[in-house]
Order: sequence, then C-alpha cells, then structure tokens
Amino acid sequence: MMNLKINTPLTIKQNILFPKMMKKNNLFIISFLIILFSSTSCKTLQIEKPNESYLPSNLTPALSEIPIQVEIDLKKLEVALNSKMNGLIYQGSNISNLDLSLKIWKAQNFSFTVNNNVIEYQVPLKIWSRFAWQIQKFGFTVSDHYEASGSIALGFKTTIGIDKYWRLVSHTTTTGYRWIETPKLSLIGITVPVTPIANLALSQSQQYITAQIDKTLAQSVDLKKYVSLVWTEVQKPRLLSADNNLWMRVTPKEIYVSPLTTVANRLKISVALTGQIESFMGAQPPTNPEVKLPDFKYVAHTPQTFNLNVATDVTFAKISEMANQELLNKTFKQGNKTITIKSLSIYGSNGKAVFMADVTGSLKGRIYFTGIMNFNPDKQTVEISQPAFDINTQNALVKSASWLLHGMILKQISPYLSYSVKSYLDQMKADANKMLANYPVYQGISLQGKLSNINVQQISLVPGAVRIQANIEGNIAMQMQDFKF
Repeated sequence: MMNLKINTPLTIKQNILFPKMMKKNNLFIISFLIILFSSTSCKTLQIEKPNESYLPSNLTPALSEIPIQVEIDLKKLEVALNSKMNGLIYQGSNISNLDLSLKIWKAQNFSFTVNNNVIEYQVPLKIWSRFAWQIQKFGFTVSDHYEASGSIALGFKTTIGIDKYWRLVSHTTTTGYRWIETPKLSLIGITVPVTPIANLALSQSQQYITAQIDKTLAQSVDLKKYVSLVWTEVQKPRLLSADNNLWMRVTPKEIYVSPLTTVANRLKISVALTGQIESFMGAQPPTNPEVKLPDFKYVAHTPQTFNLNVATDVTFAKISEMANQELLNKTFKQGNKTITIKSLSIYGSNGKAVFMADVTGSLKGRIYFTGIMNFNPDKQTVEISQPAFDINTQNALVKSASWLLHGMILKQISPYLSYSVKSYLDQMKADANKMLANYPVYQGISLQGKLSNINVQQISLVPGAVRIQANIEGNIAMQMQDFKF
C-alpha cells in the first residue's frame, strides 16, 4: 500500500498568488517599455553650440580710372577777347624804315570757328594810313603825304595745347587777309600801297591778338591749380552710402592727358587719373599720406570706364526672419520619422553659416547644421551648398537619432534657405547713382556719372550679417567748368 502525501493547502496558496504576481510583472514591463520608447522616440537633445567666429572681410581695392573733364566755354572766351580788344589796337610810324604810319582799330566783334583744339577766326579791322609819295613830271620832283582809310579782315588760326607745367599755351598763325574796303585815292598817278599796309597790319595785329589770347587763357584757366585740387580732393575719404555706412578712398598713381577736342563750342581737356579705389564699411577711414601731382603723360584717348568695389550687408536677423516665414511649423519626413521646425536663426563660424533650429517631432530640442553661402547670378539669390550637421550635433544624433544622419531632411530644408538679394543690389546701385548725379567736390568741380553693371564678387560672413561684395562699372568723370574769363 502506497502512502500519498498531498499538500493541498500549499497548492491552493500558489494558485491564488500566481495571477497577482503576473499582473504586477506585466505592469512593470509595460511601464518600462513606455519609458524606453519615450526616451528613444522623442529624445530631447542638449547639444553644445558651435563657436561663433568670423574670418577677416576686406573689400578688395579696384584699379580704376577717373576721367577729369575740363570744359572751357569758347563763347565766353570769345566774348572776353572781344571785350578786351576794343578801341585802338596798334599805331606806329616810319614802319620798317618806310615813310608809313598806321593806326588800326577793331571794326566789329569777331566769332570763332572751332575744330578740336584749333580756333579759326577773322578779325575785322579799320585801318588809317599815312604814306609819302613823290612824282617826277616836267623835270620836277613833287612829294607830299596822303592819308587813306579802309577795312580789312585778318585771318588767324590758334592752336591750344598744354605744356609740361600744366599751362594752357596757344600758337597762332595767320591764314591771310581779305580787304573789306580797299583804301583809295582820287588823285591821278598816286597809288595807295595796299599790300605793304595789309602785311604790316597782319604782322602787328598778330602779335597783339596772340598776346591777348595767351594772357586771357593764362589768367582765366589755371589748369594746374584745378587739376592739383582734384588730385588732392579725391584722396580724401568720401561717404558713398549713409545707409550702409560705405566709404570710398582713392590713392591716385598716374595722370594722363588726351588730345583736346571740342563739342558744341566747348573746348574739352580730357585728363584721367588712375589709382587704387578702396571701399570701407563702418567708420570713416583715415586719409592716406598725400600723393603729390606727377608729370602727366600724353595718351591717344582717355578711358571712360570706372569700376568700384562696394558692399552691402544683409543682417542675420533679416535672413532669420525670411527663413522663418518659409519654415516655421513646417514638417519634414524621413520614412516614419518627422521633425517640425519651430524656429531658425543664423550666425557665422569659421567662414561657414551656422543654422540653429529648434525642432519637435521624432526628435526634440535644438540642432545645428552648417553650409557654405554662394551667390546665384541668374536668380540673384544667396543659396546654401554642402549642408551638414556640425560635429557636436553629429555625435549626439549617432546615439539618439541616427536616421537624421542620412541627410535627407537637410536636402529637404536647403531649398528654403535661398534668399533673394536683388533688392539689396538694386539699392546699392541706386545709392551710388544718387550720389554721382552731381557730387560736389569743390566750388566749380563736381563728380558726375552713372553706374550700370553690377557683379557680385564674393559672399562673406561678418558679425551680425552676410556681406555681399560687388563690383560696379559705369561712366564717371570730374567736371570742371564755369571758368571766369
């Protein structure tokens, strides 16, 4: 007979406690899984911010030409000469050992005909002459003095040039004469010596008229004074744009003179200085030690193209504002993962743009990614290339959100980081043209011109802004006029 030992009470106790233990274990496992899932699916990141730093940003000096247009109103010169050549011009007796006396007056005003630096004109003169005559008749010699008057137009051609001392010099030659009223006598057998009278009037008047032109030009057009003034004034820093606090400074190197020309009764003296054109943003730059005016060189023509390197700043705040208009609350997907942009701002670090984005979704917190800013000339936009998470963000994502490292979301975000700068470039050109419309340099001297072509040369990051550096080309000249004759 077999003895059976049955512990019934114990078995009953086990059966009663087992379901309670299972329930507690399940709750623990579920809670653990929830916590684990929450910690991995919506990780709140704490990433160290990349250092903010900037590379030196200097505007490259541009070698350029500044034409200086000196204009002389030939009508004013004509009026001045006419006003100074009144009354008796010449008188003399026993001229050239001849028993001949002359008096010459200006008969009426004369006018210029101009061809480049050559002035041609005819001066109408009234001539009184007293000459001796003698005649032999019937073995007797009879002599006396007679007077005769007439009018003659003397022709002159004056060529104007510049000597090595920056003085306007003239060279006058005769082009002949034309009797308006030939001197005549009614006495039979007595001939008036019209040819000697004309030749003498021509030679004596030429000296006088040439002296008057030389004197008037020398007194009225002190070319060296004005060119030296321009040479000195352009070396002083000039404010181009108050909005951008943009300054220009010129360091002249050489100076050229082209052949003189005339347009619409204005004698144009084309001078050009070449030099280094520098631009500065911020405080007024210091004036360099003055460069003395050198001797000029003759060239066939003066270059008319002027170029200037300028810059304008687009602030980080403005870029962030434009970016948030496009990206705020925008969600990007990668597989079953998403992130939503809650804010975005920008700053610079070692020559690259750093984008600081606050995100929620499958990842929560603040992430940083970098990019290189480039200019698209066709669209006139600043765009981001080579987007990448910074090293600290990469290290954090490896542990918590490696799916972001595939770069898909950065590629989706990058097109929204394109900024149009056309308005900035247009404003830059408009500001320069407004200044150049009639920029007074000195009394009687103004800087005038118009800039047309603008080409972006470089994009750089400076504290607080993206700096757009551009070259502007156009026509510009110093105008000197209103000389007092």
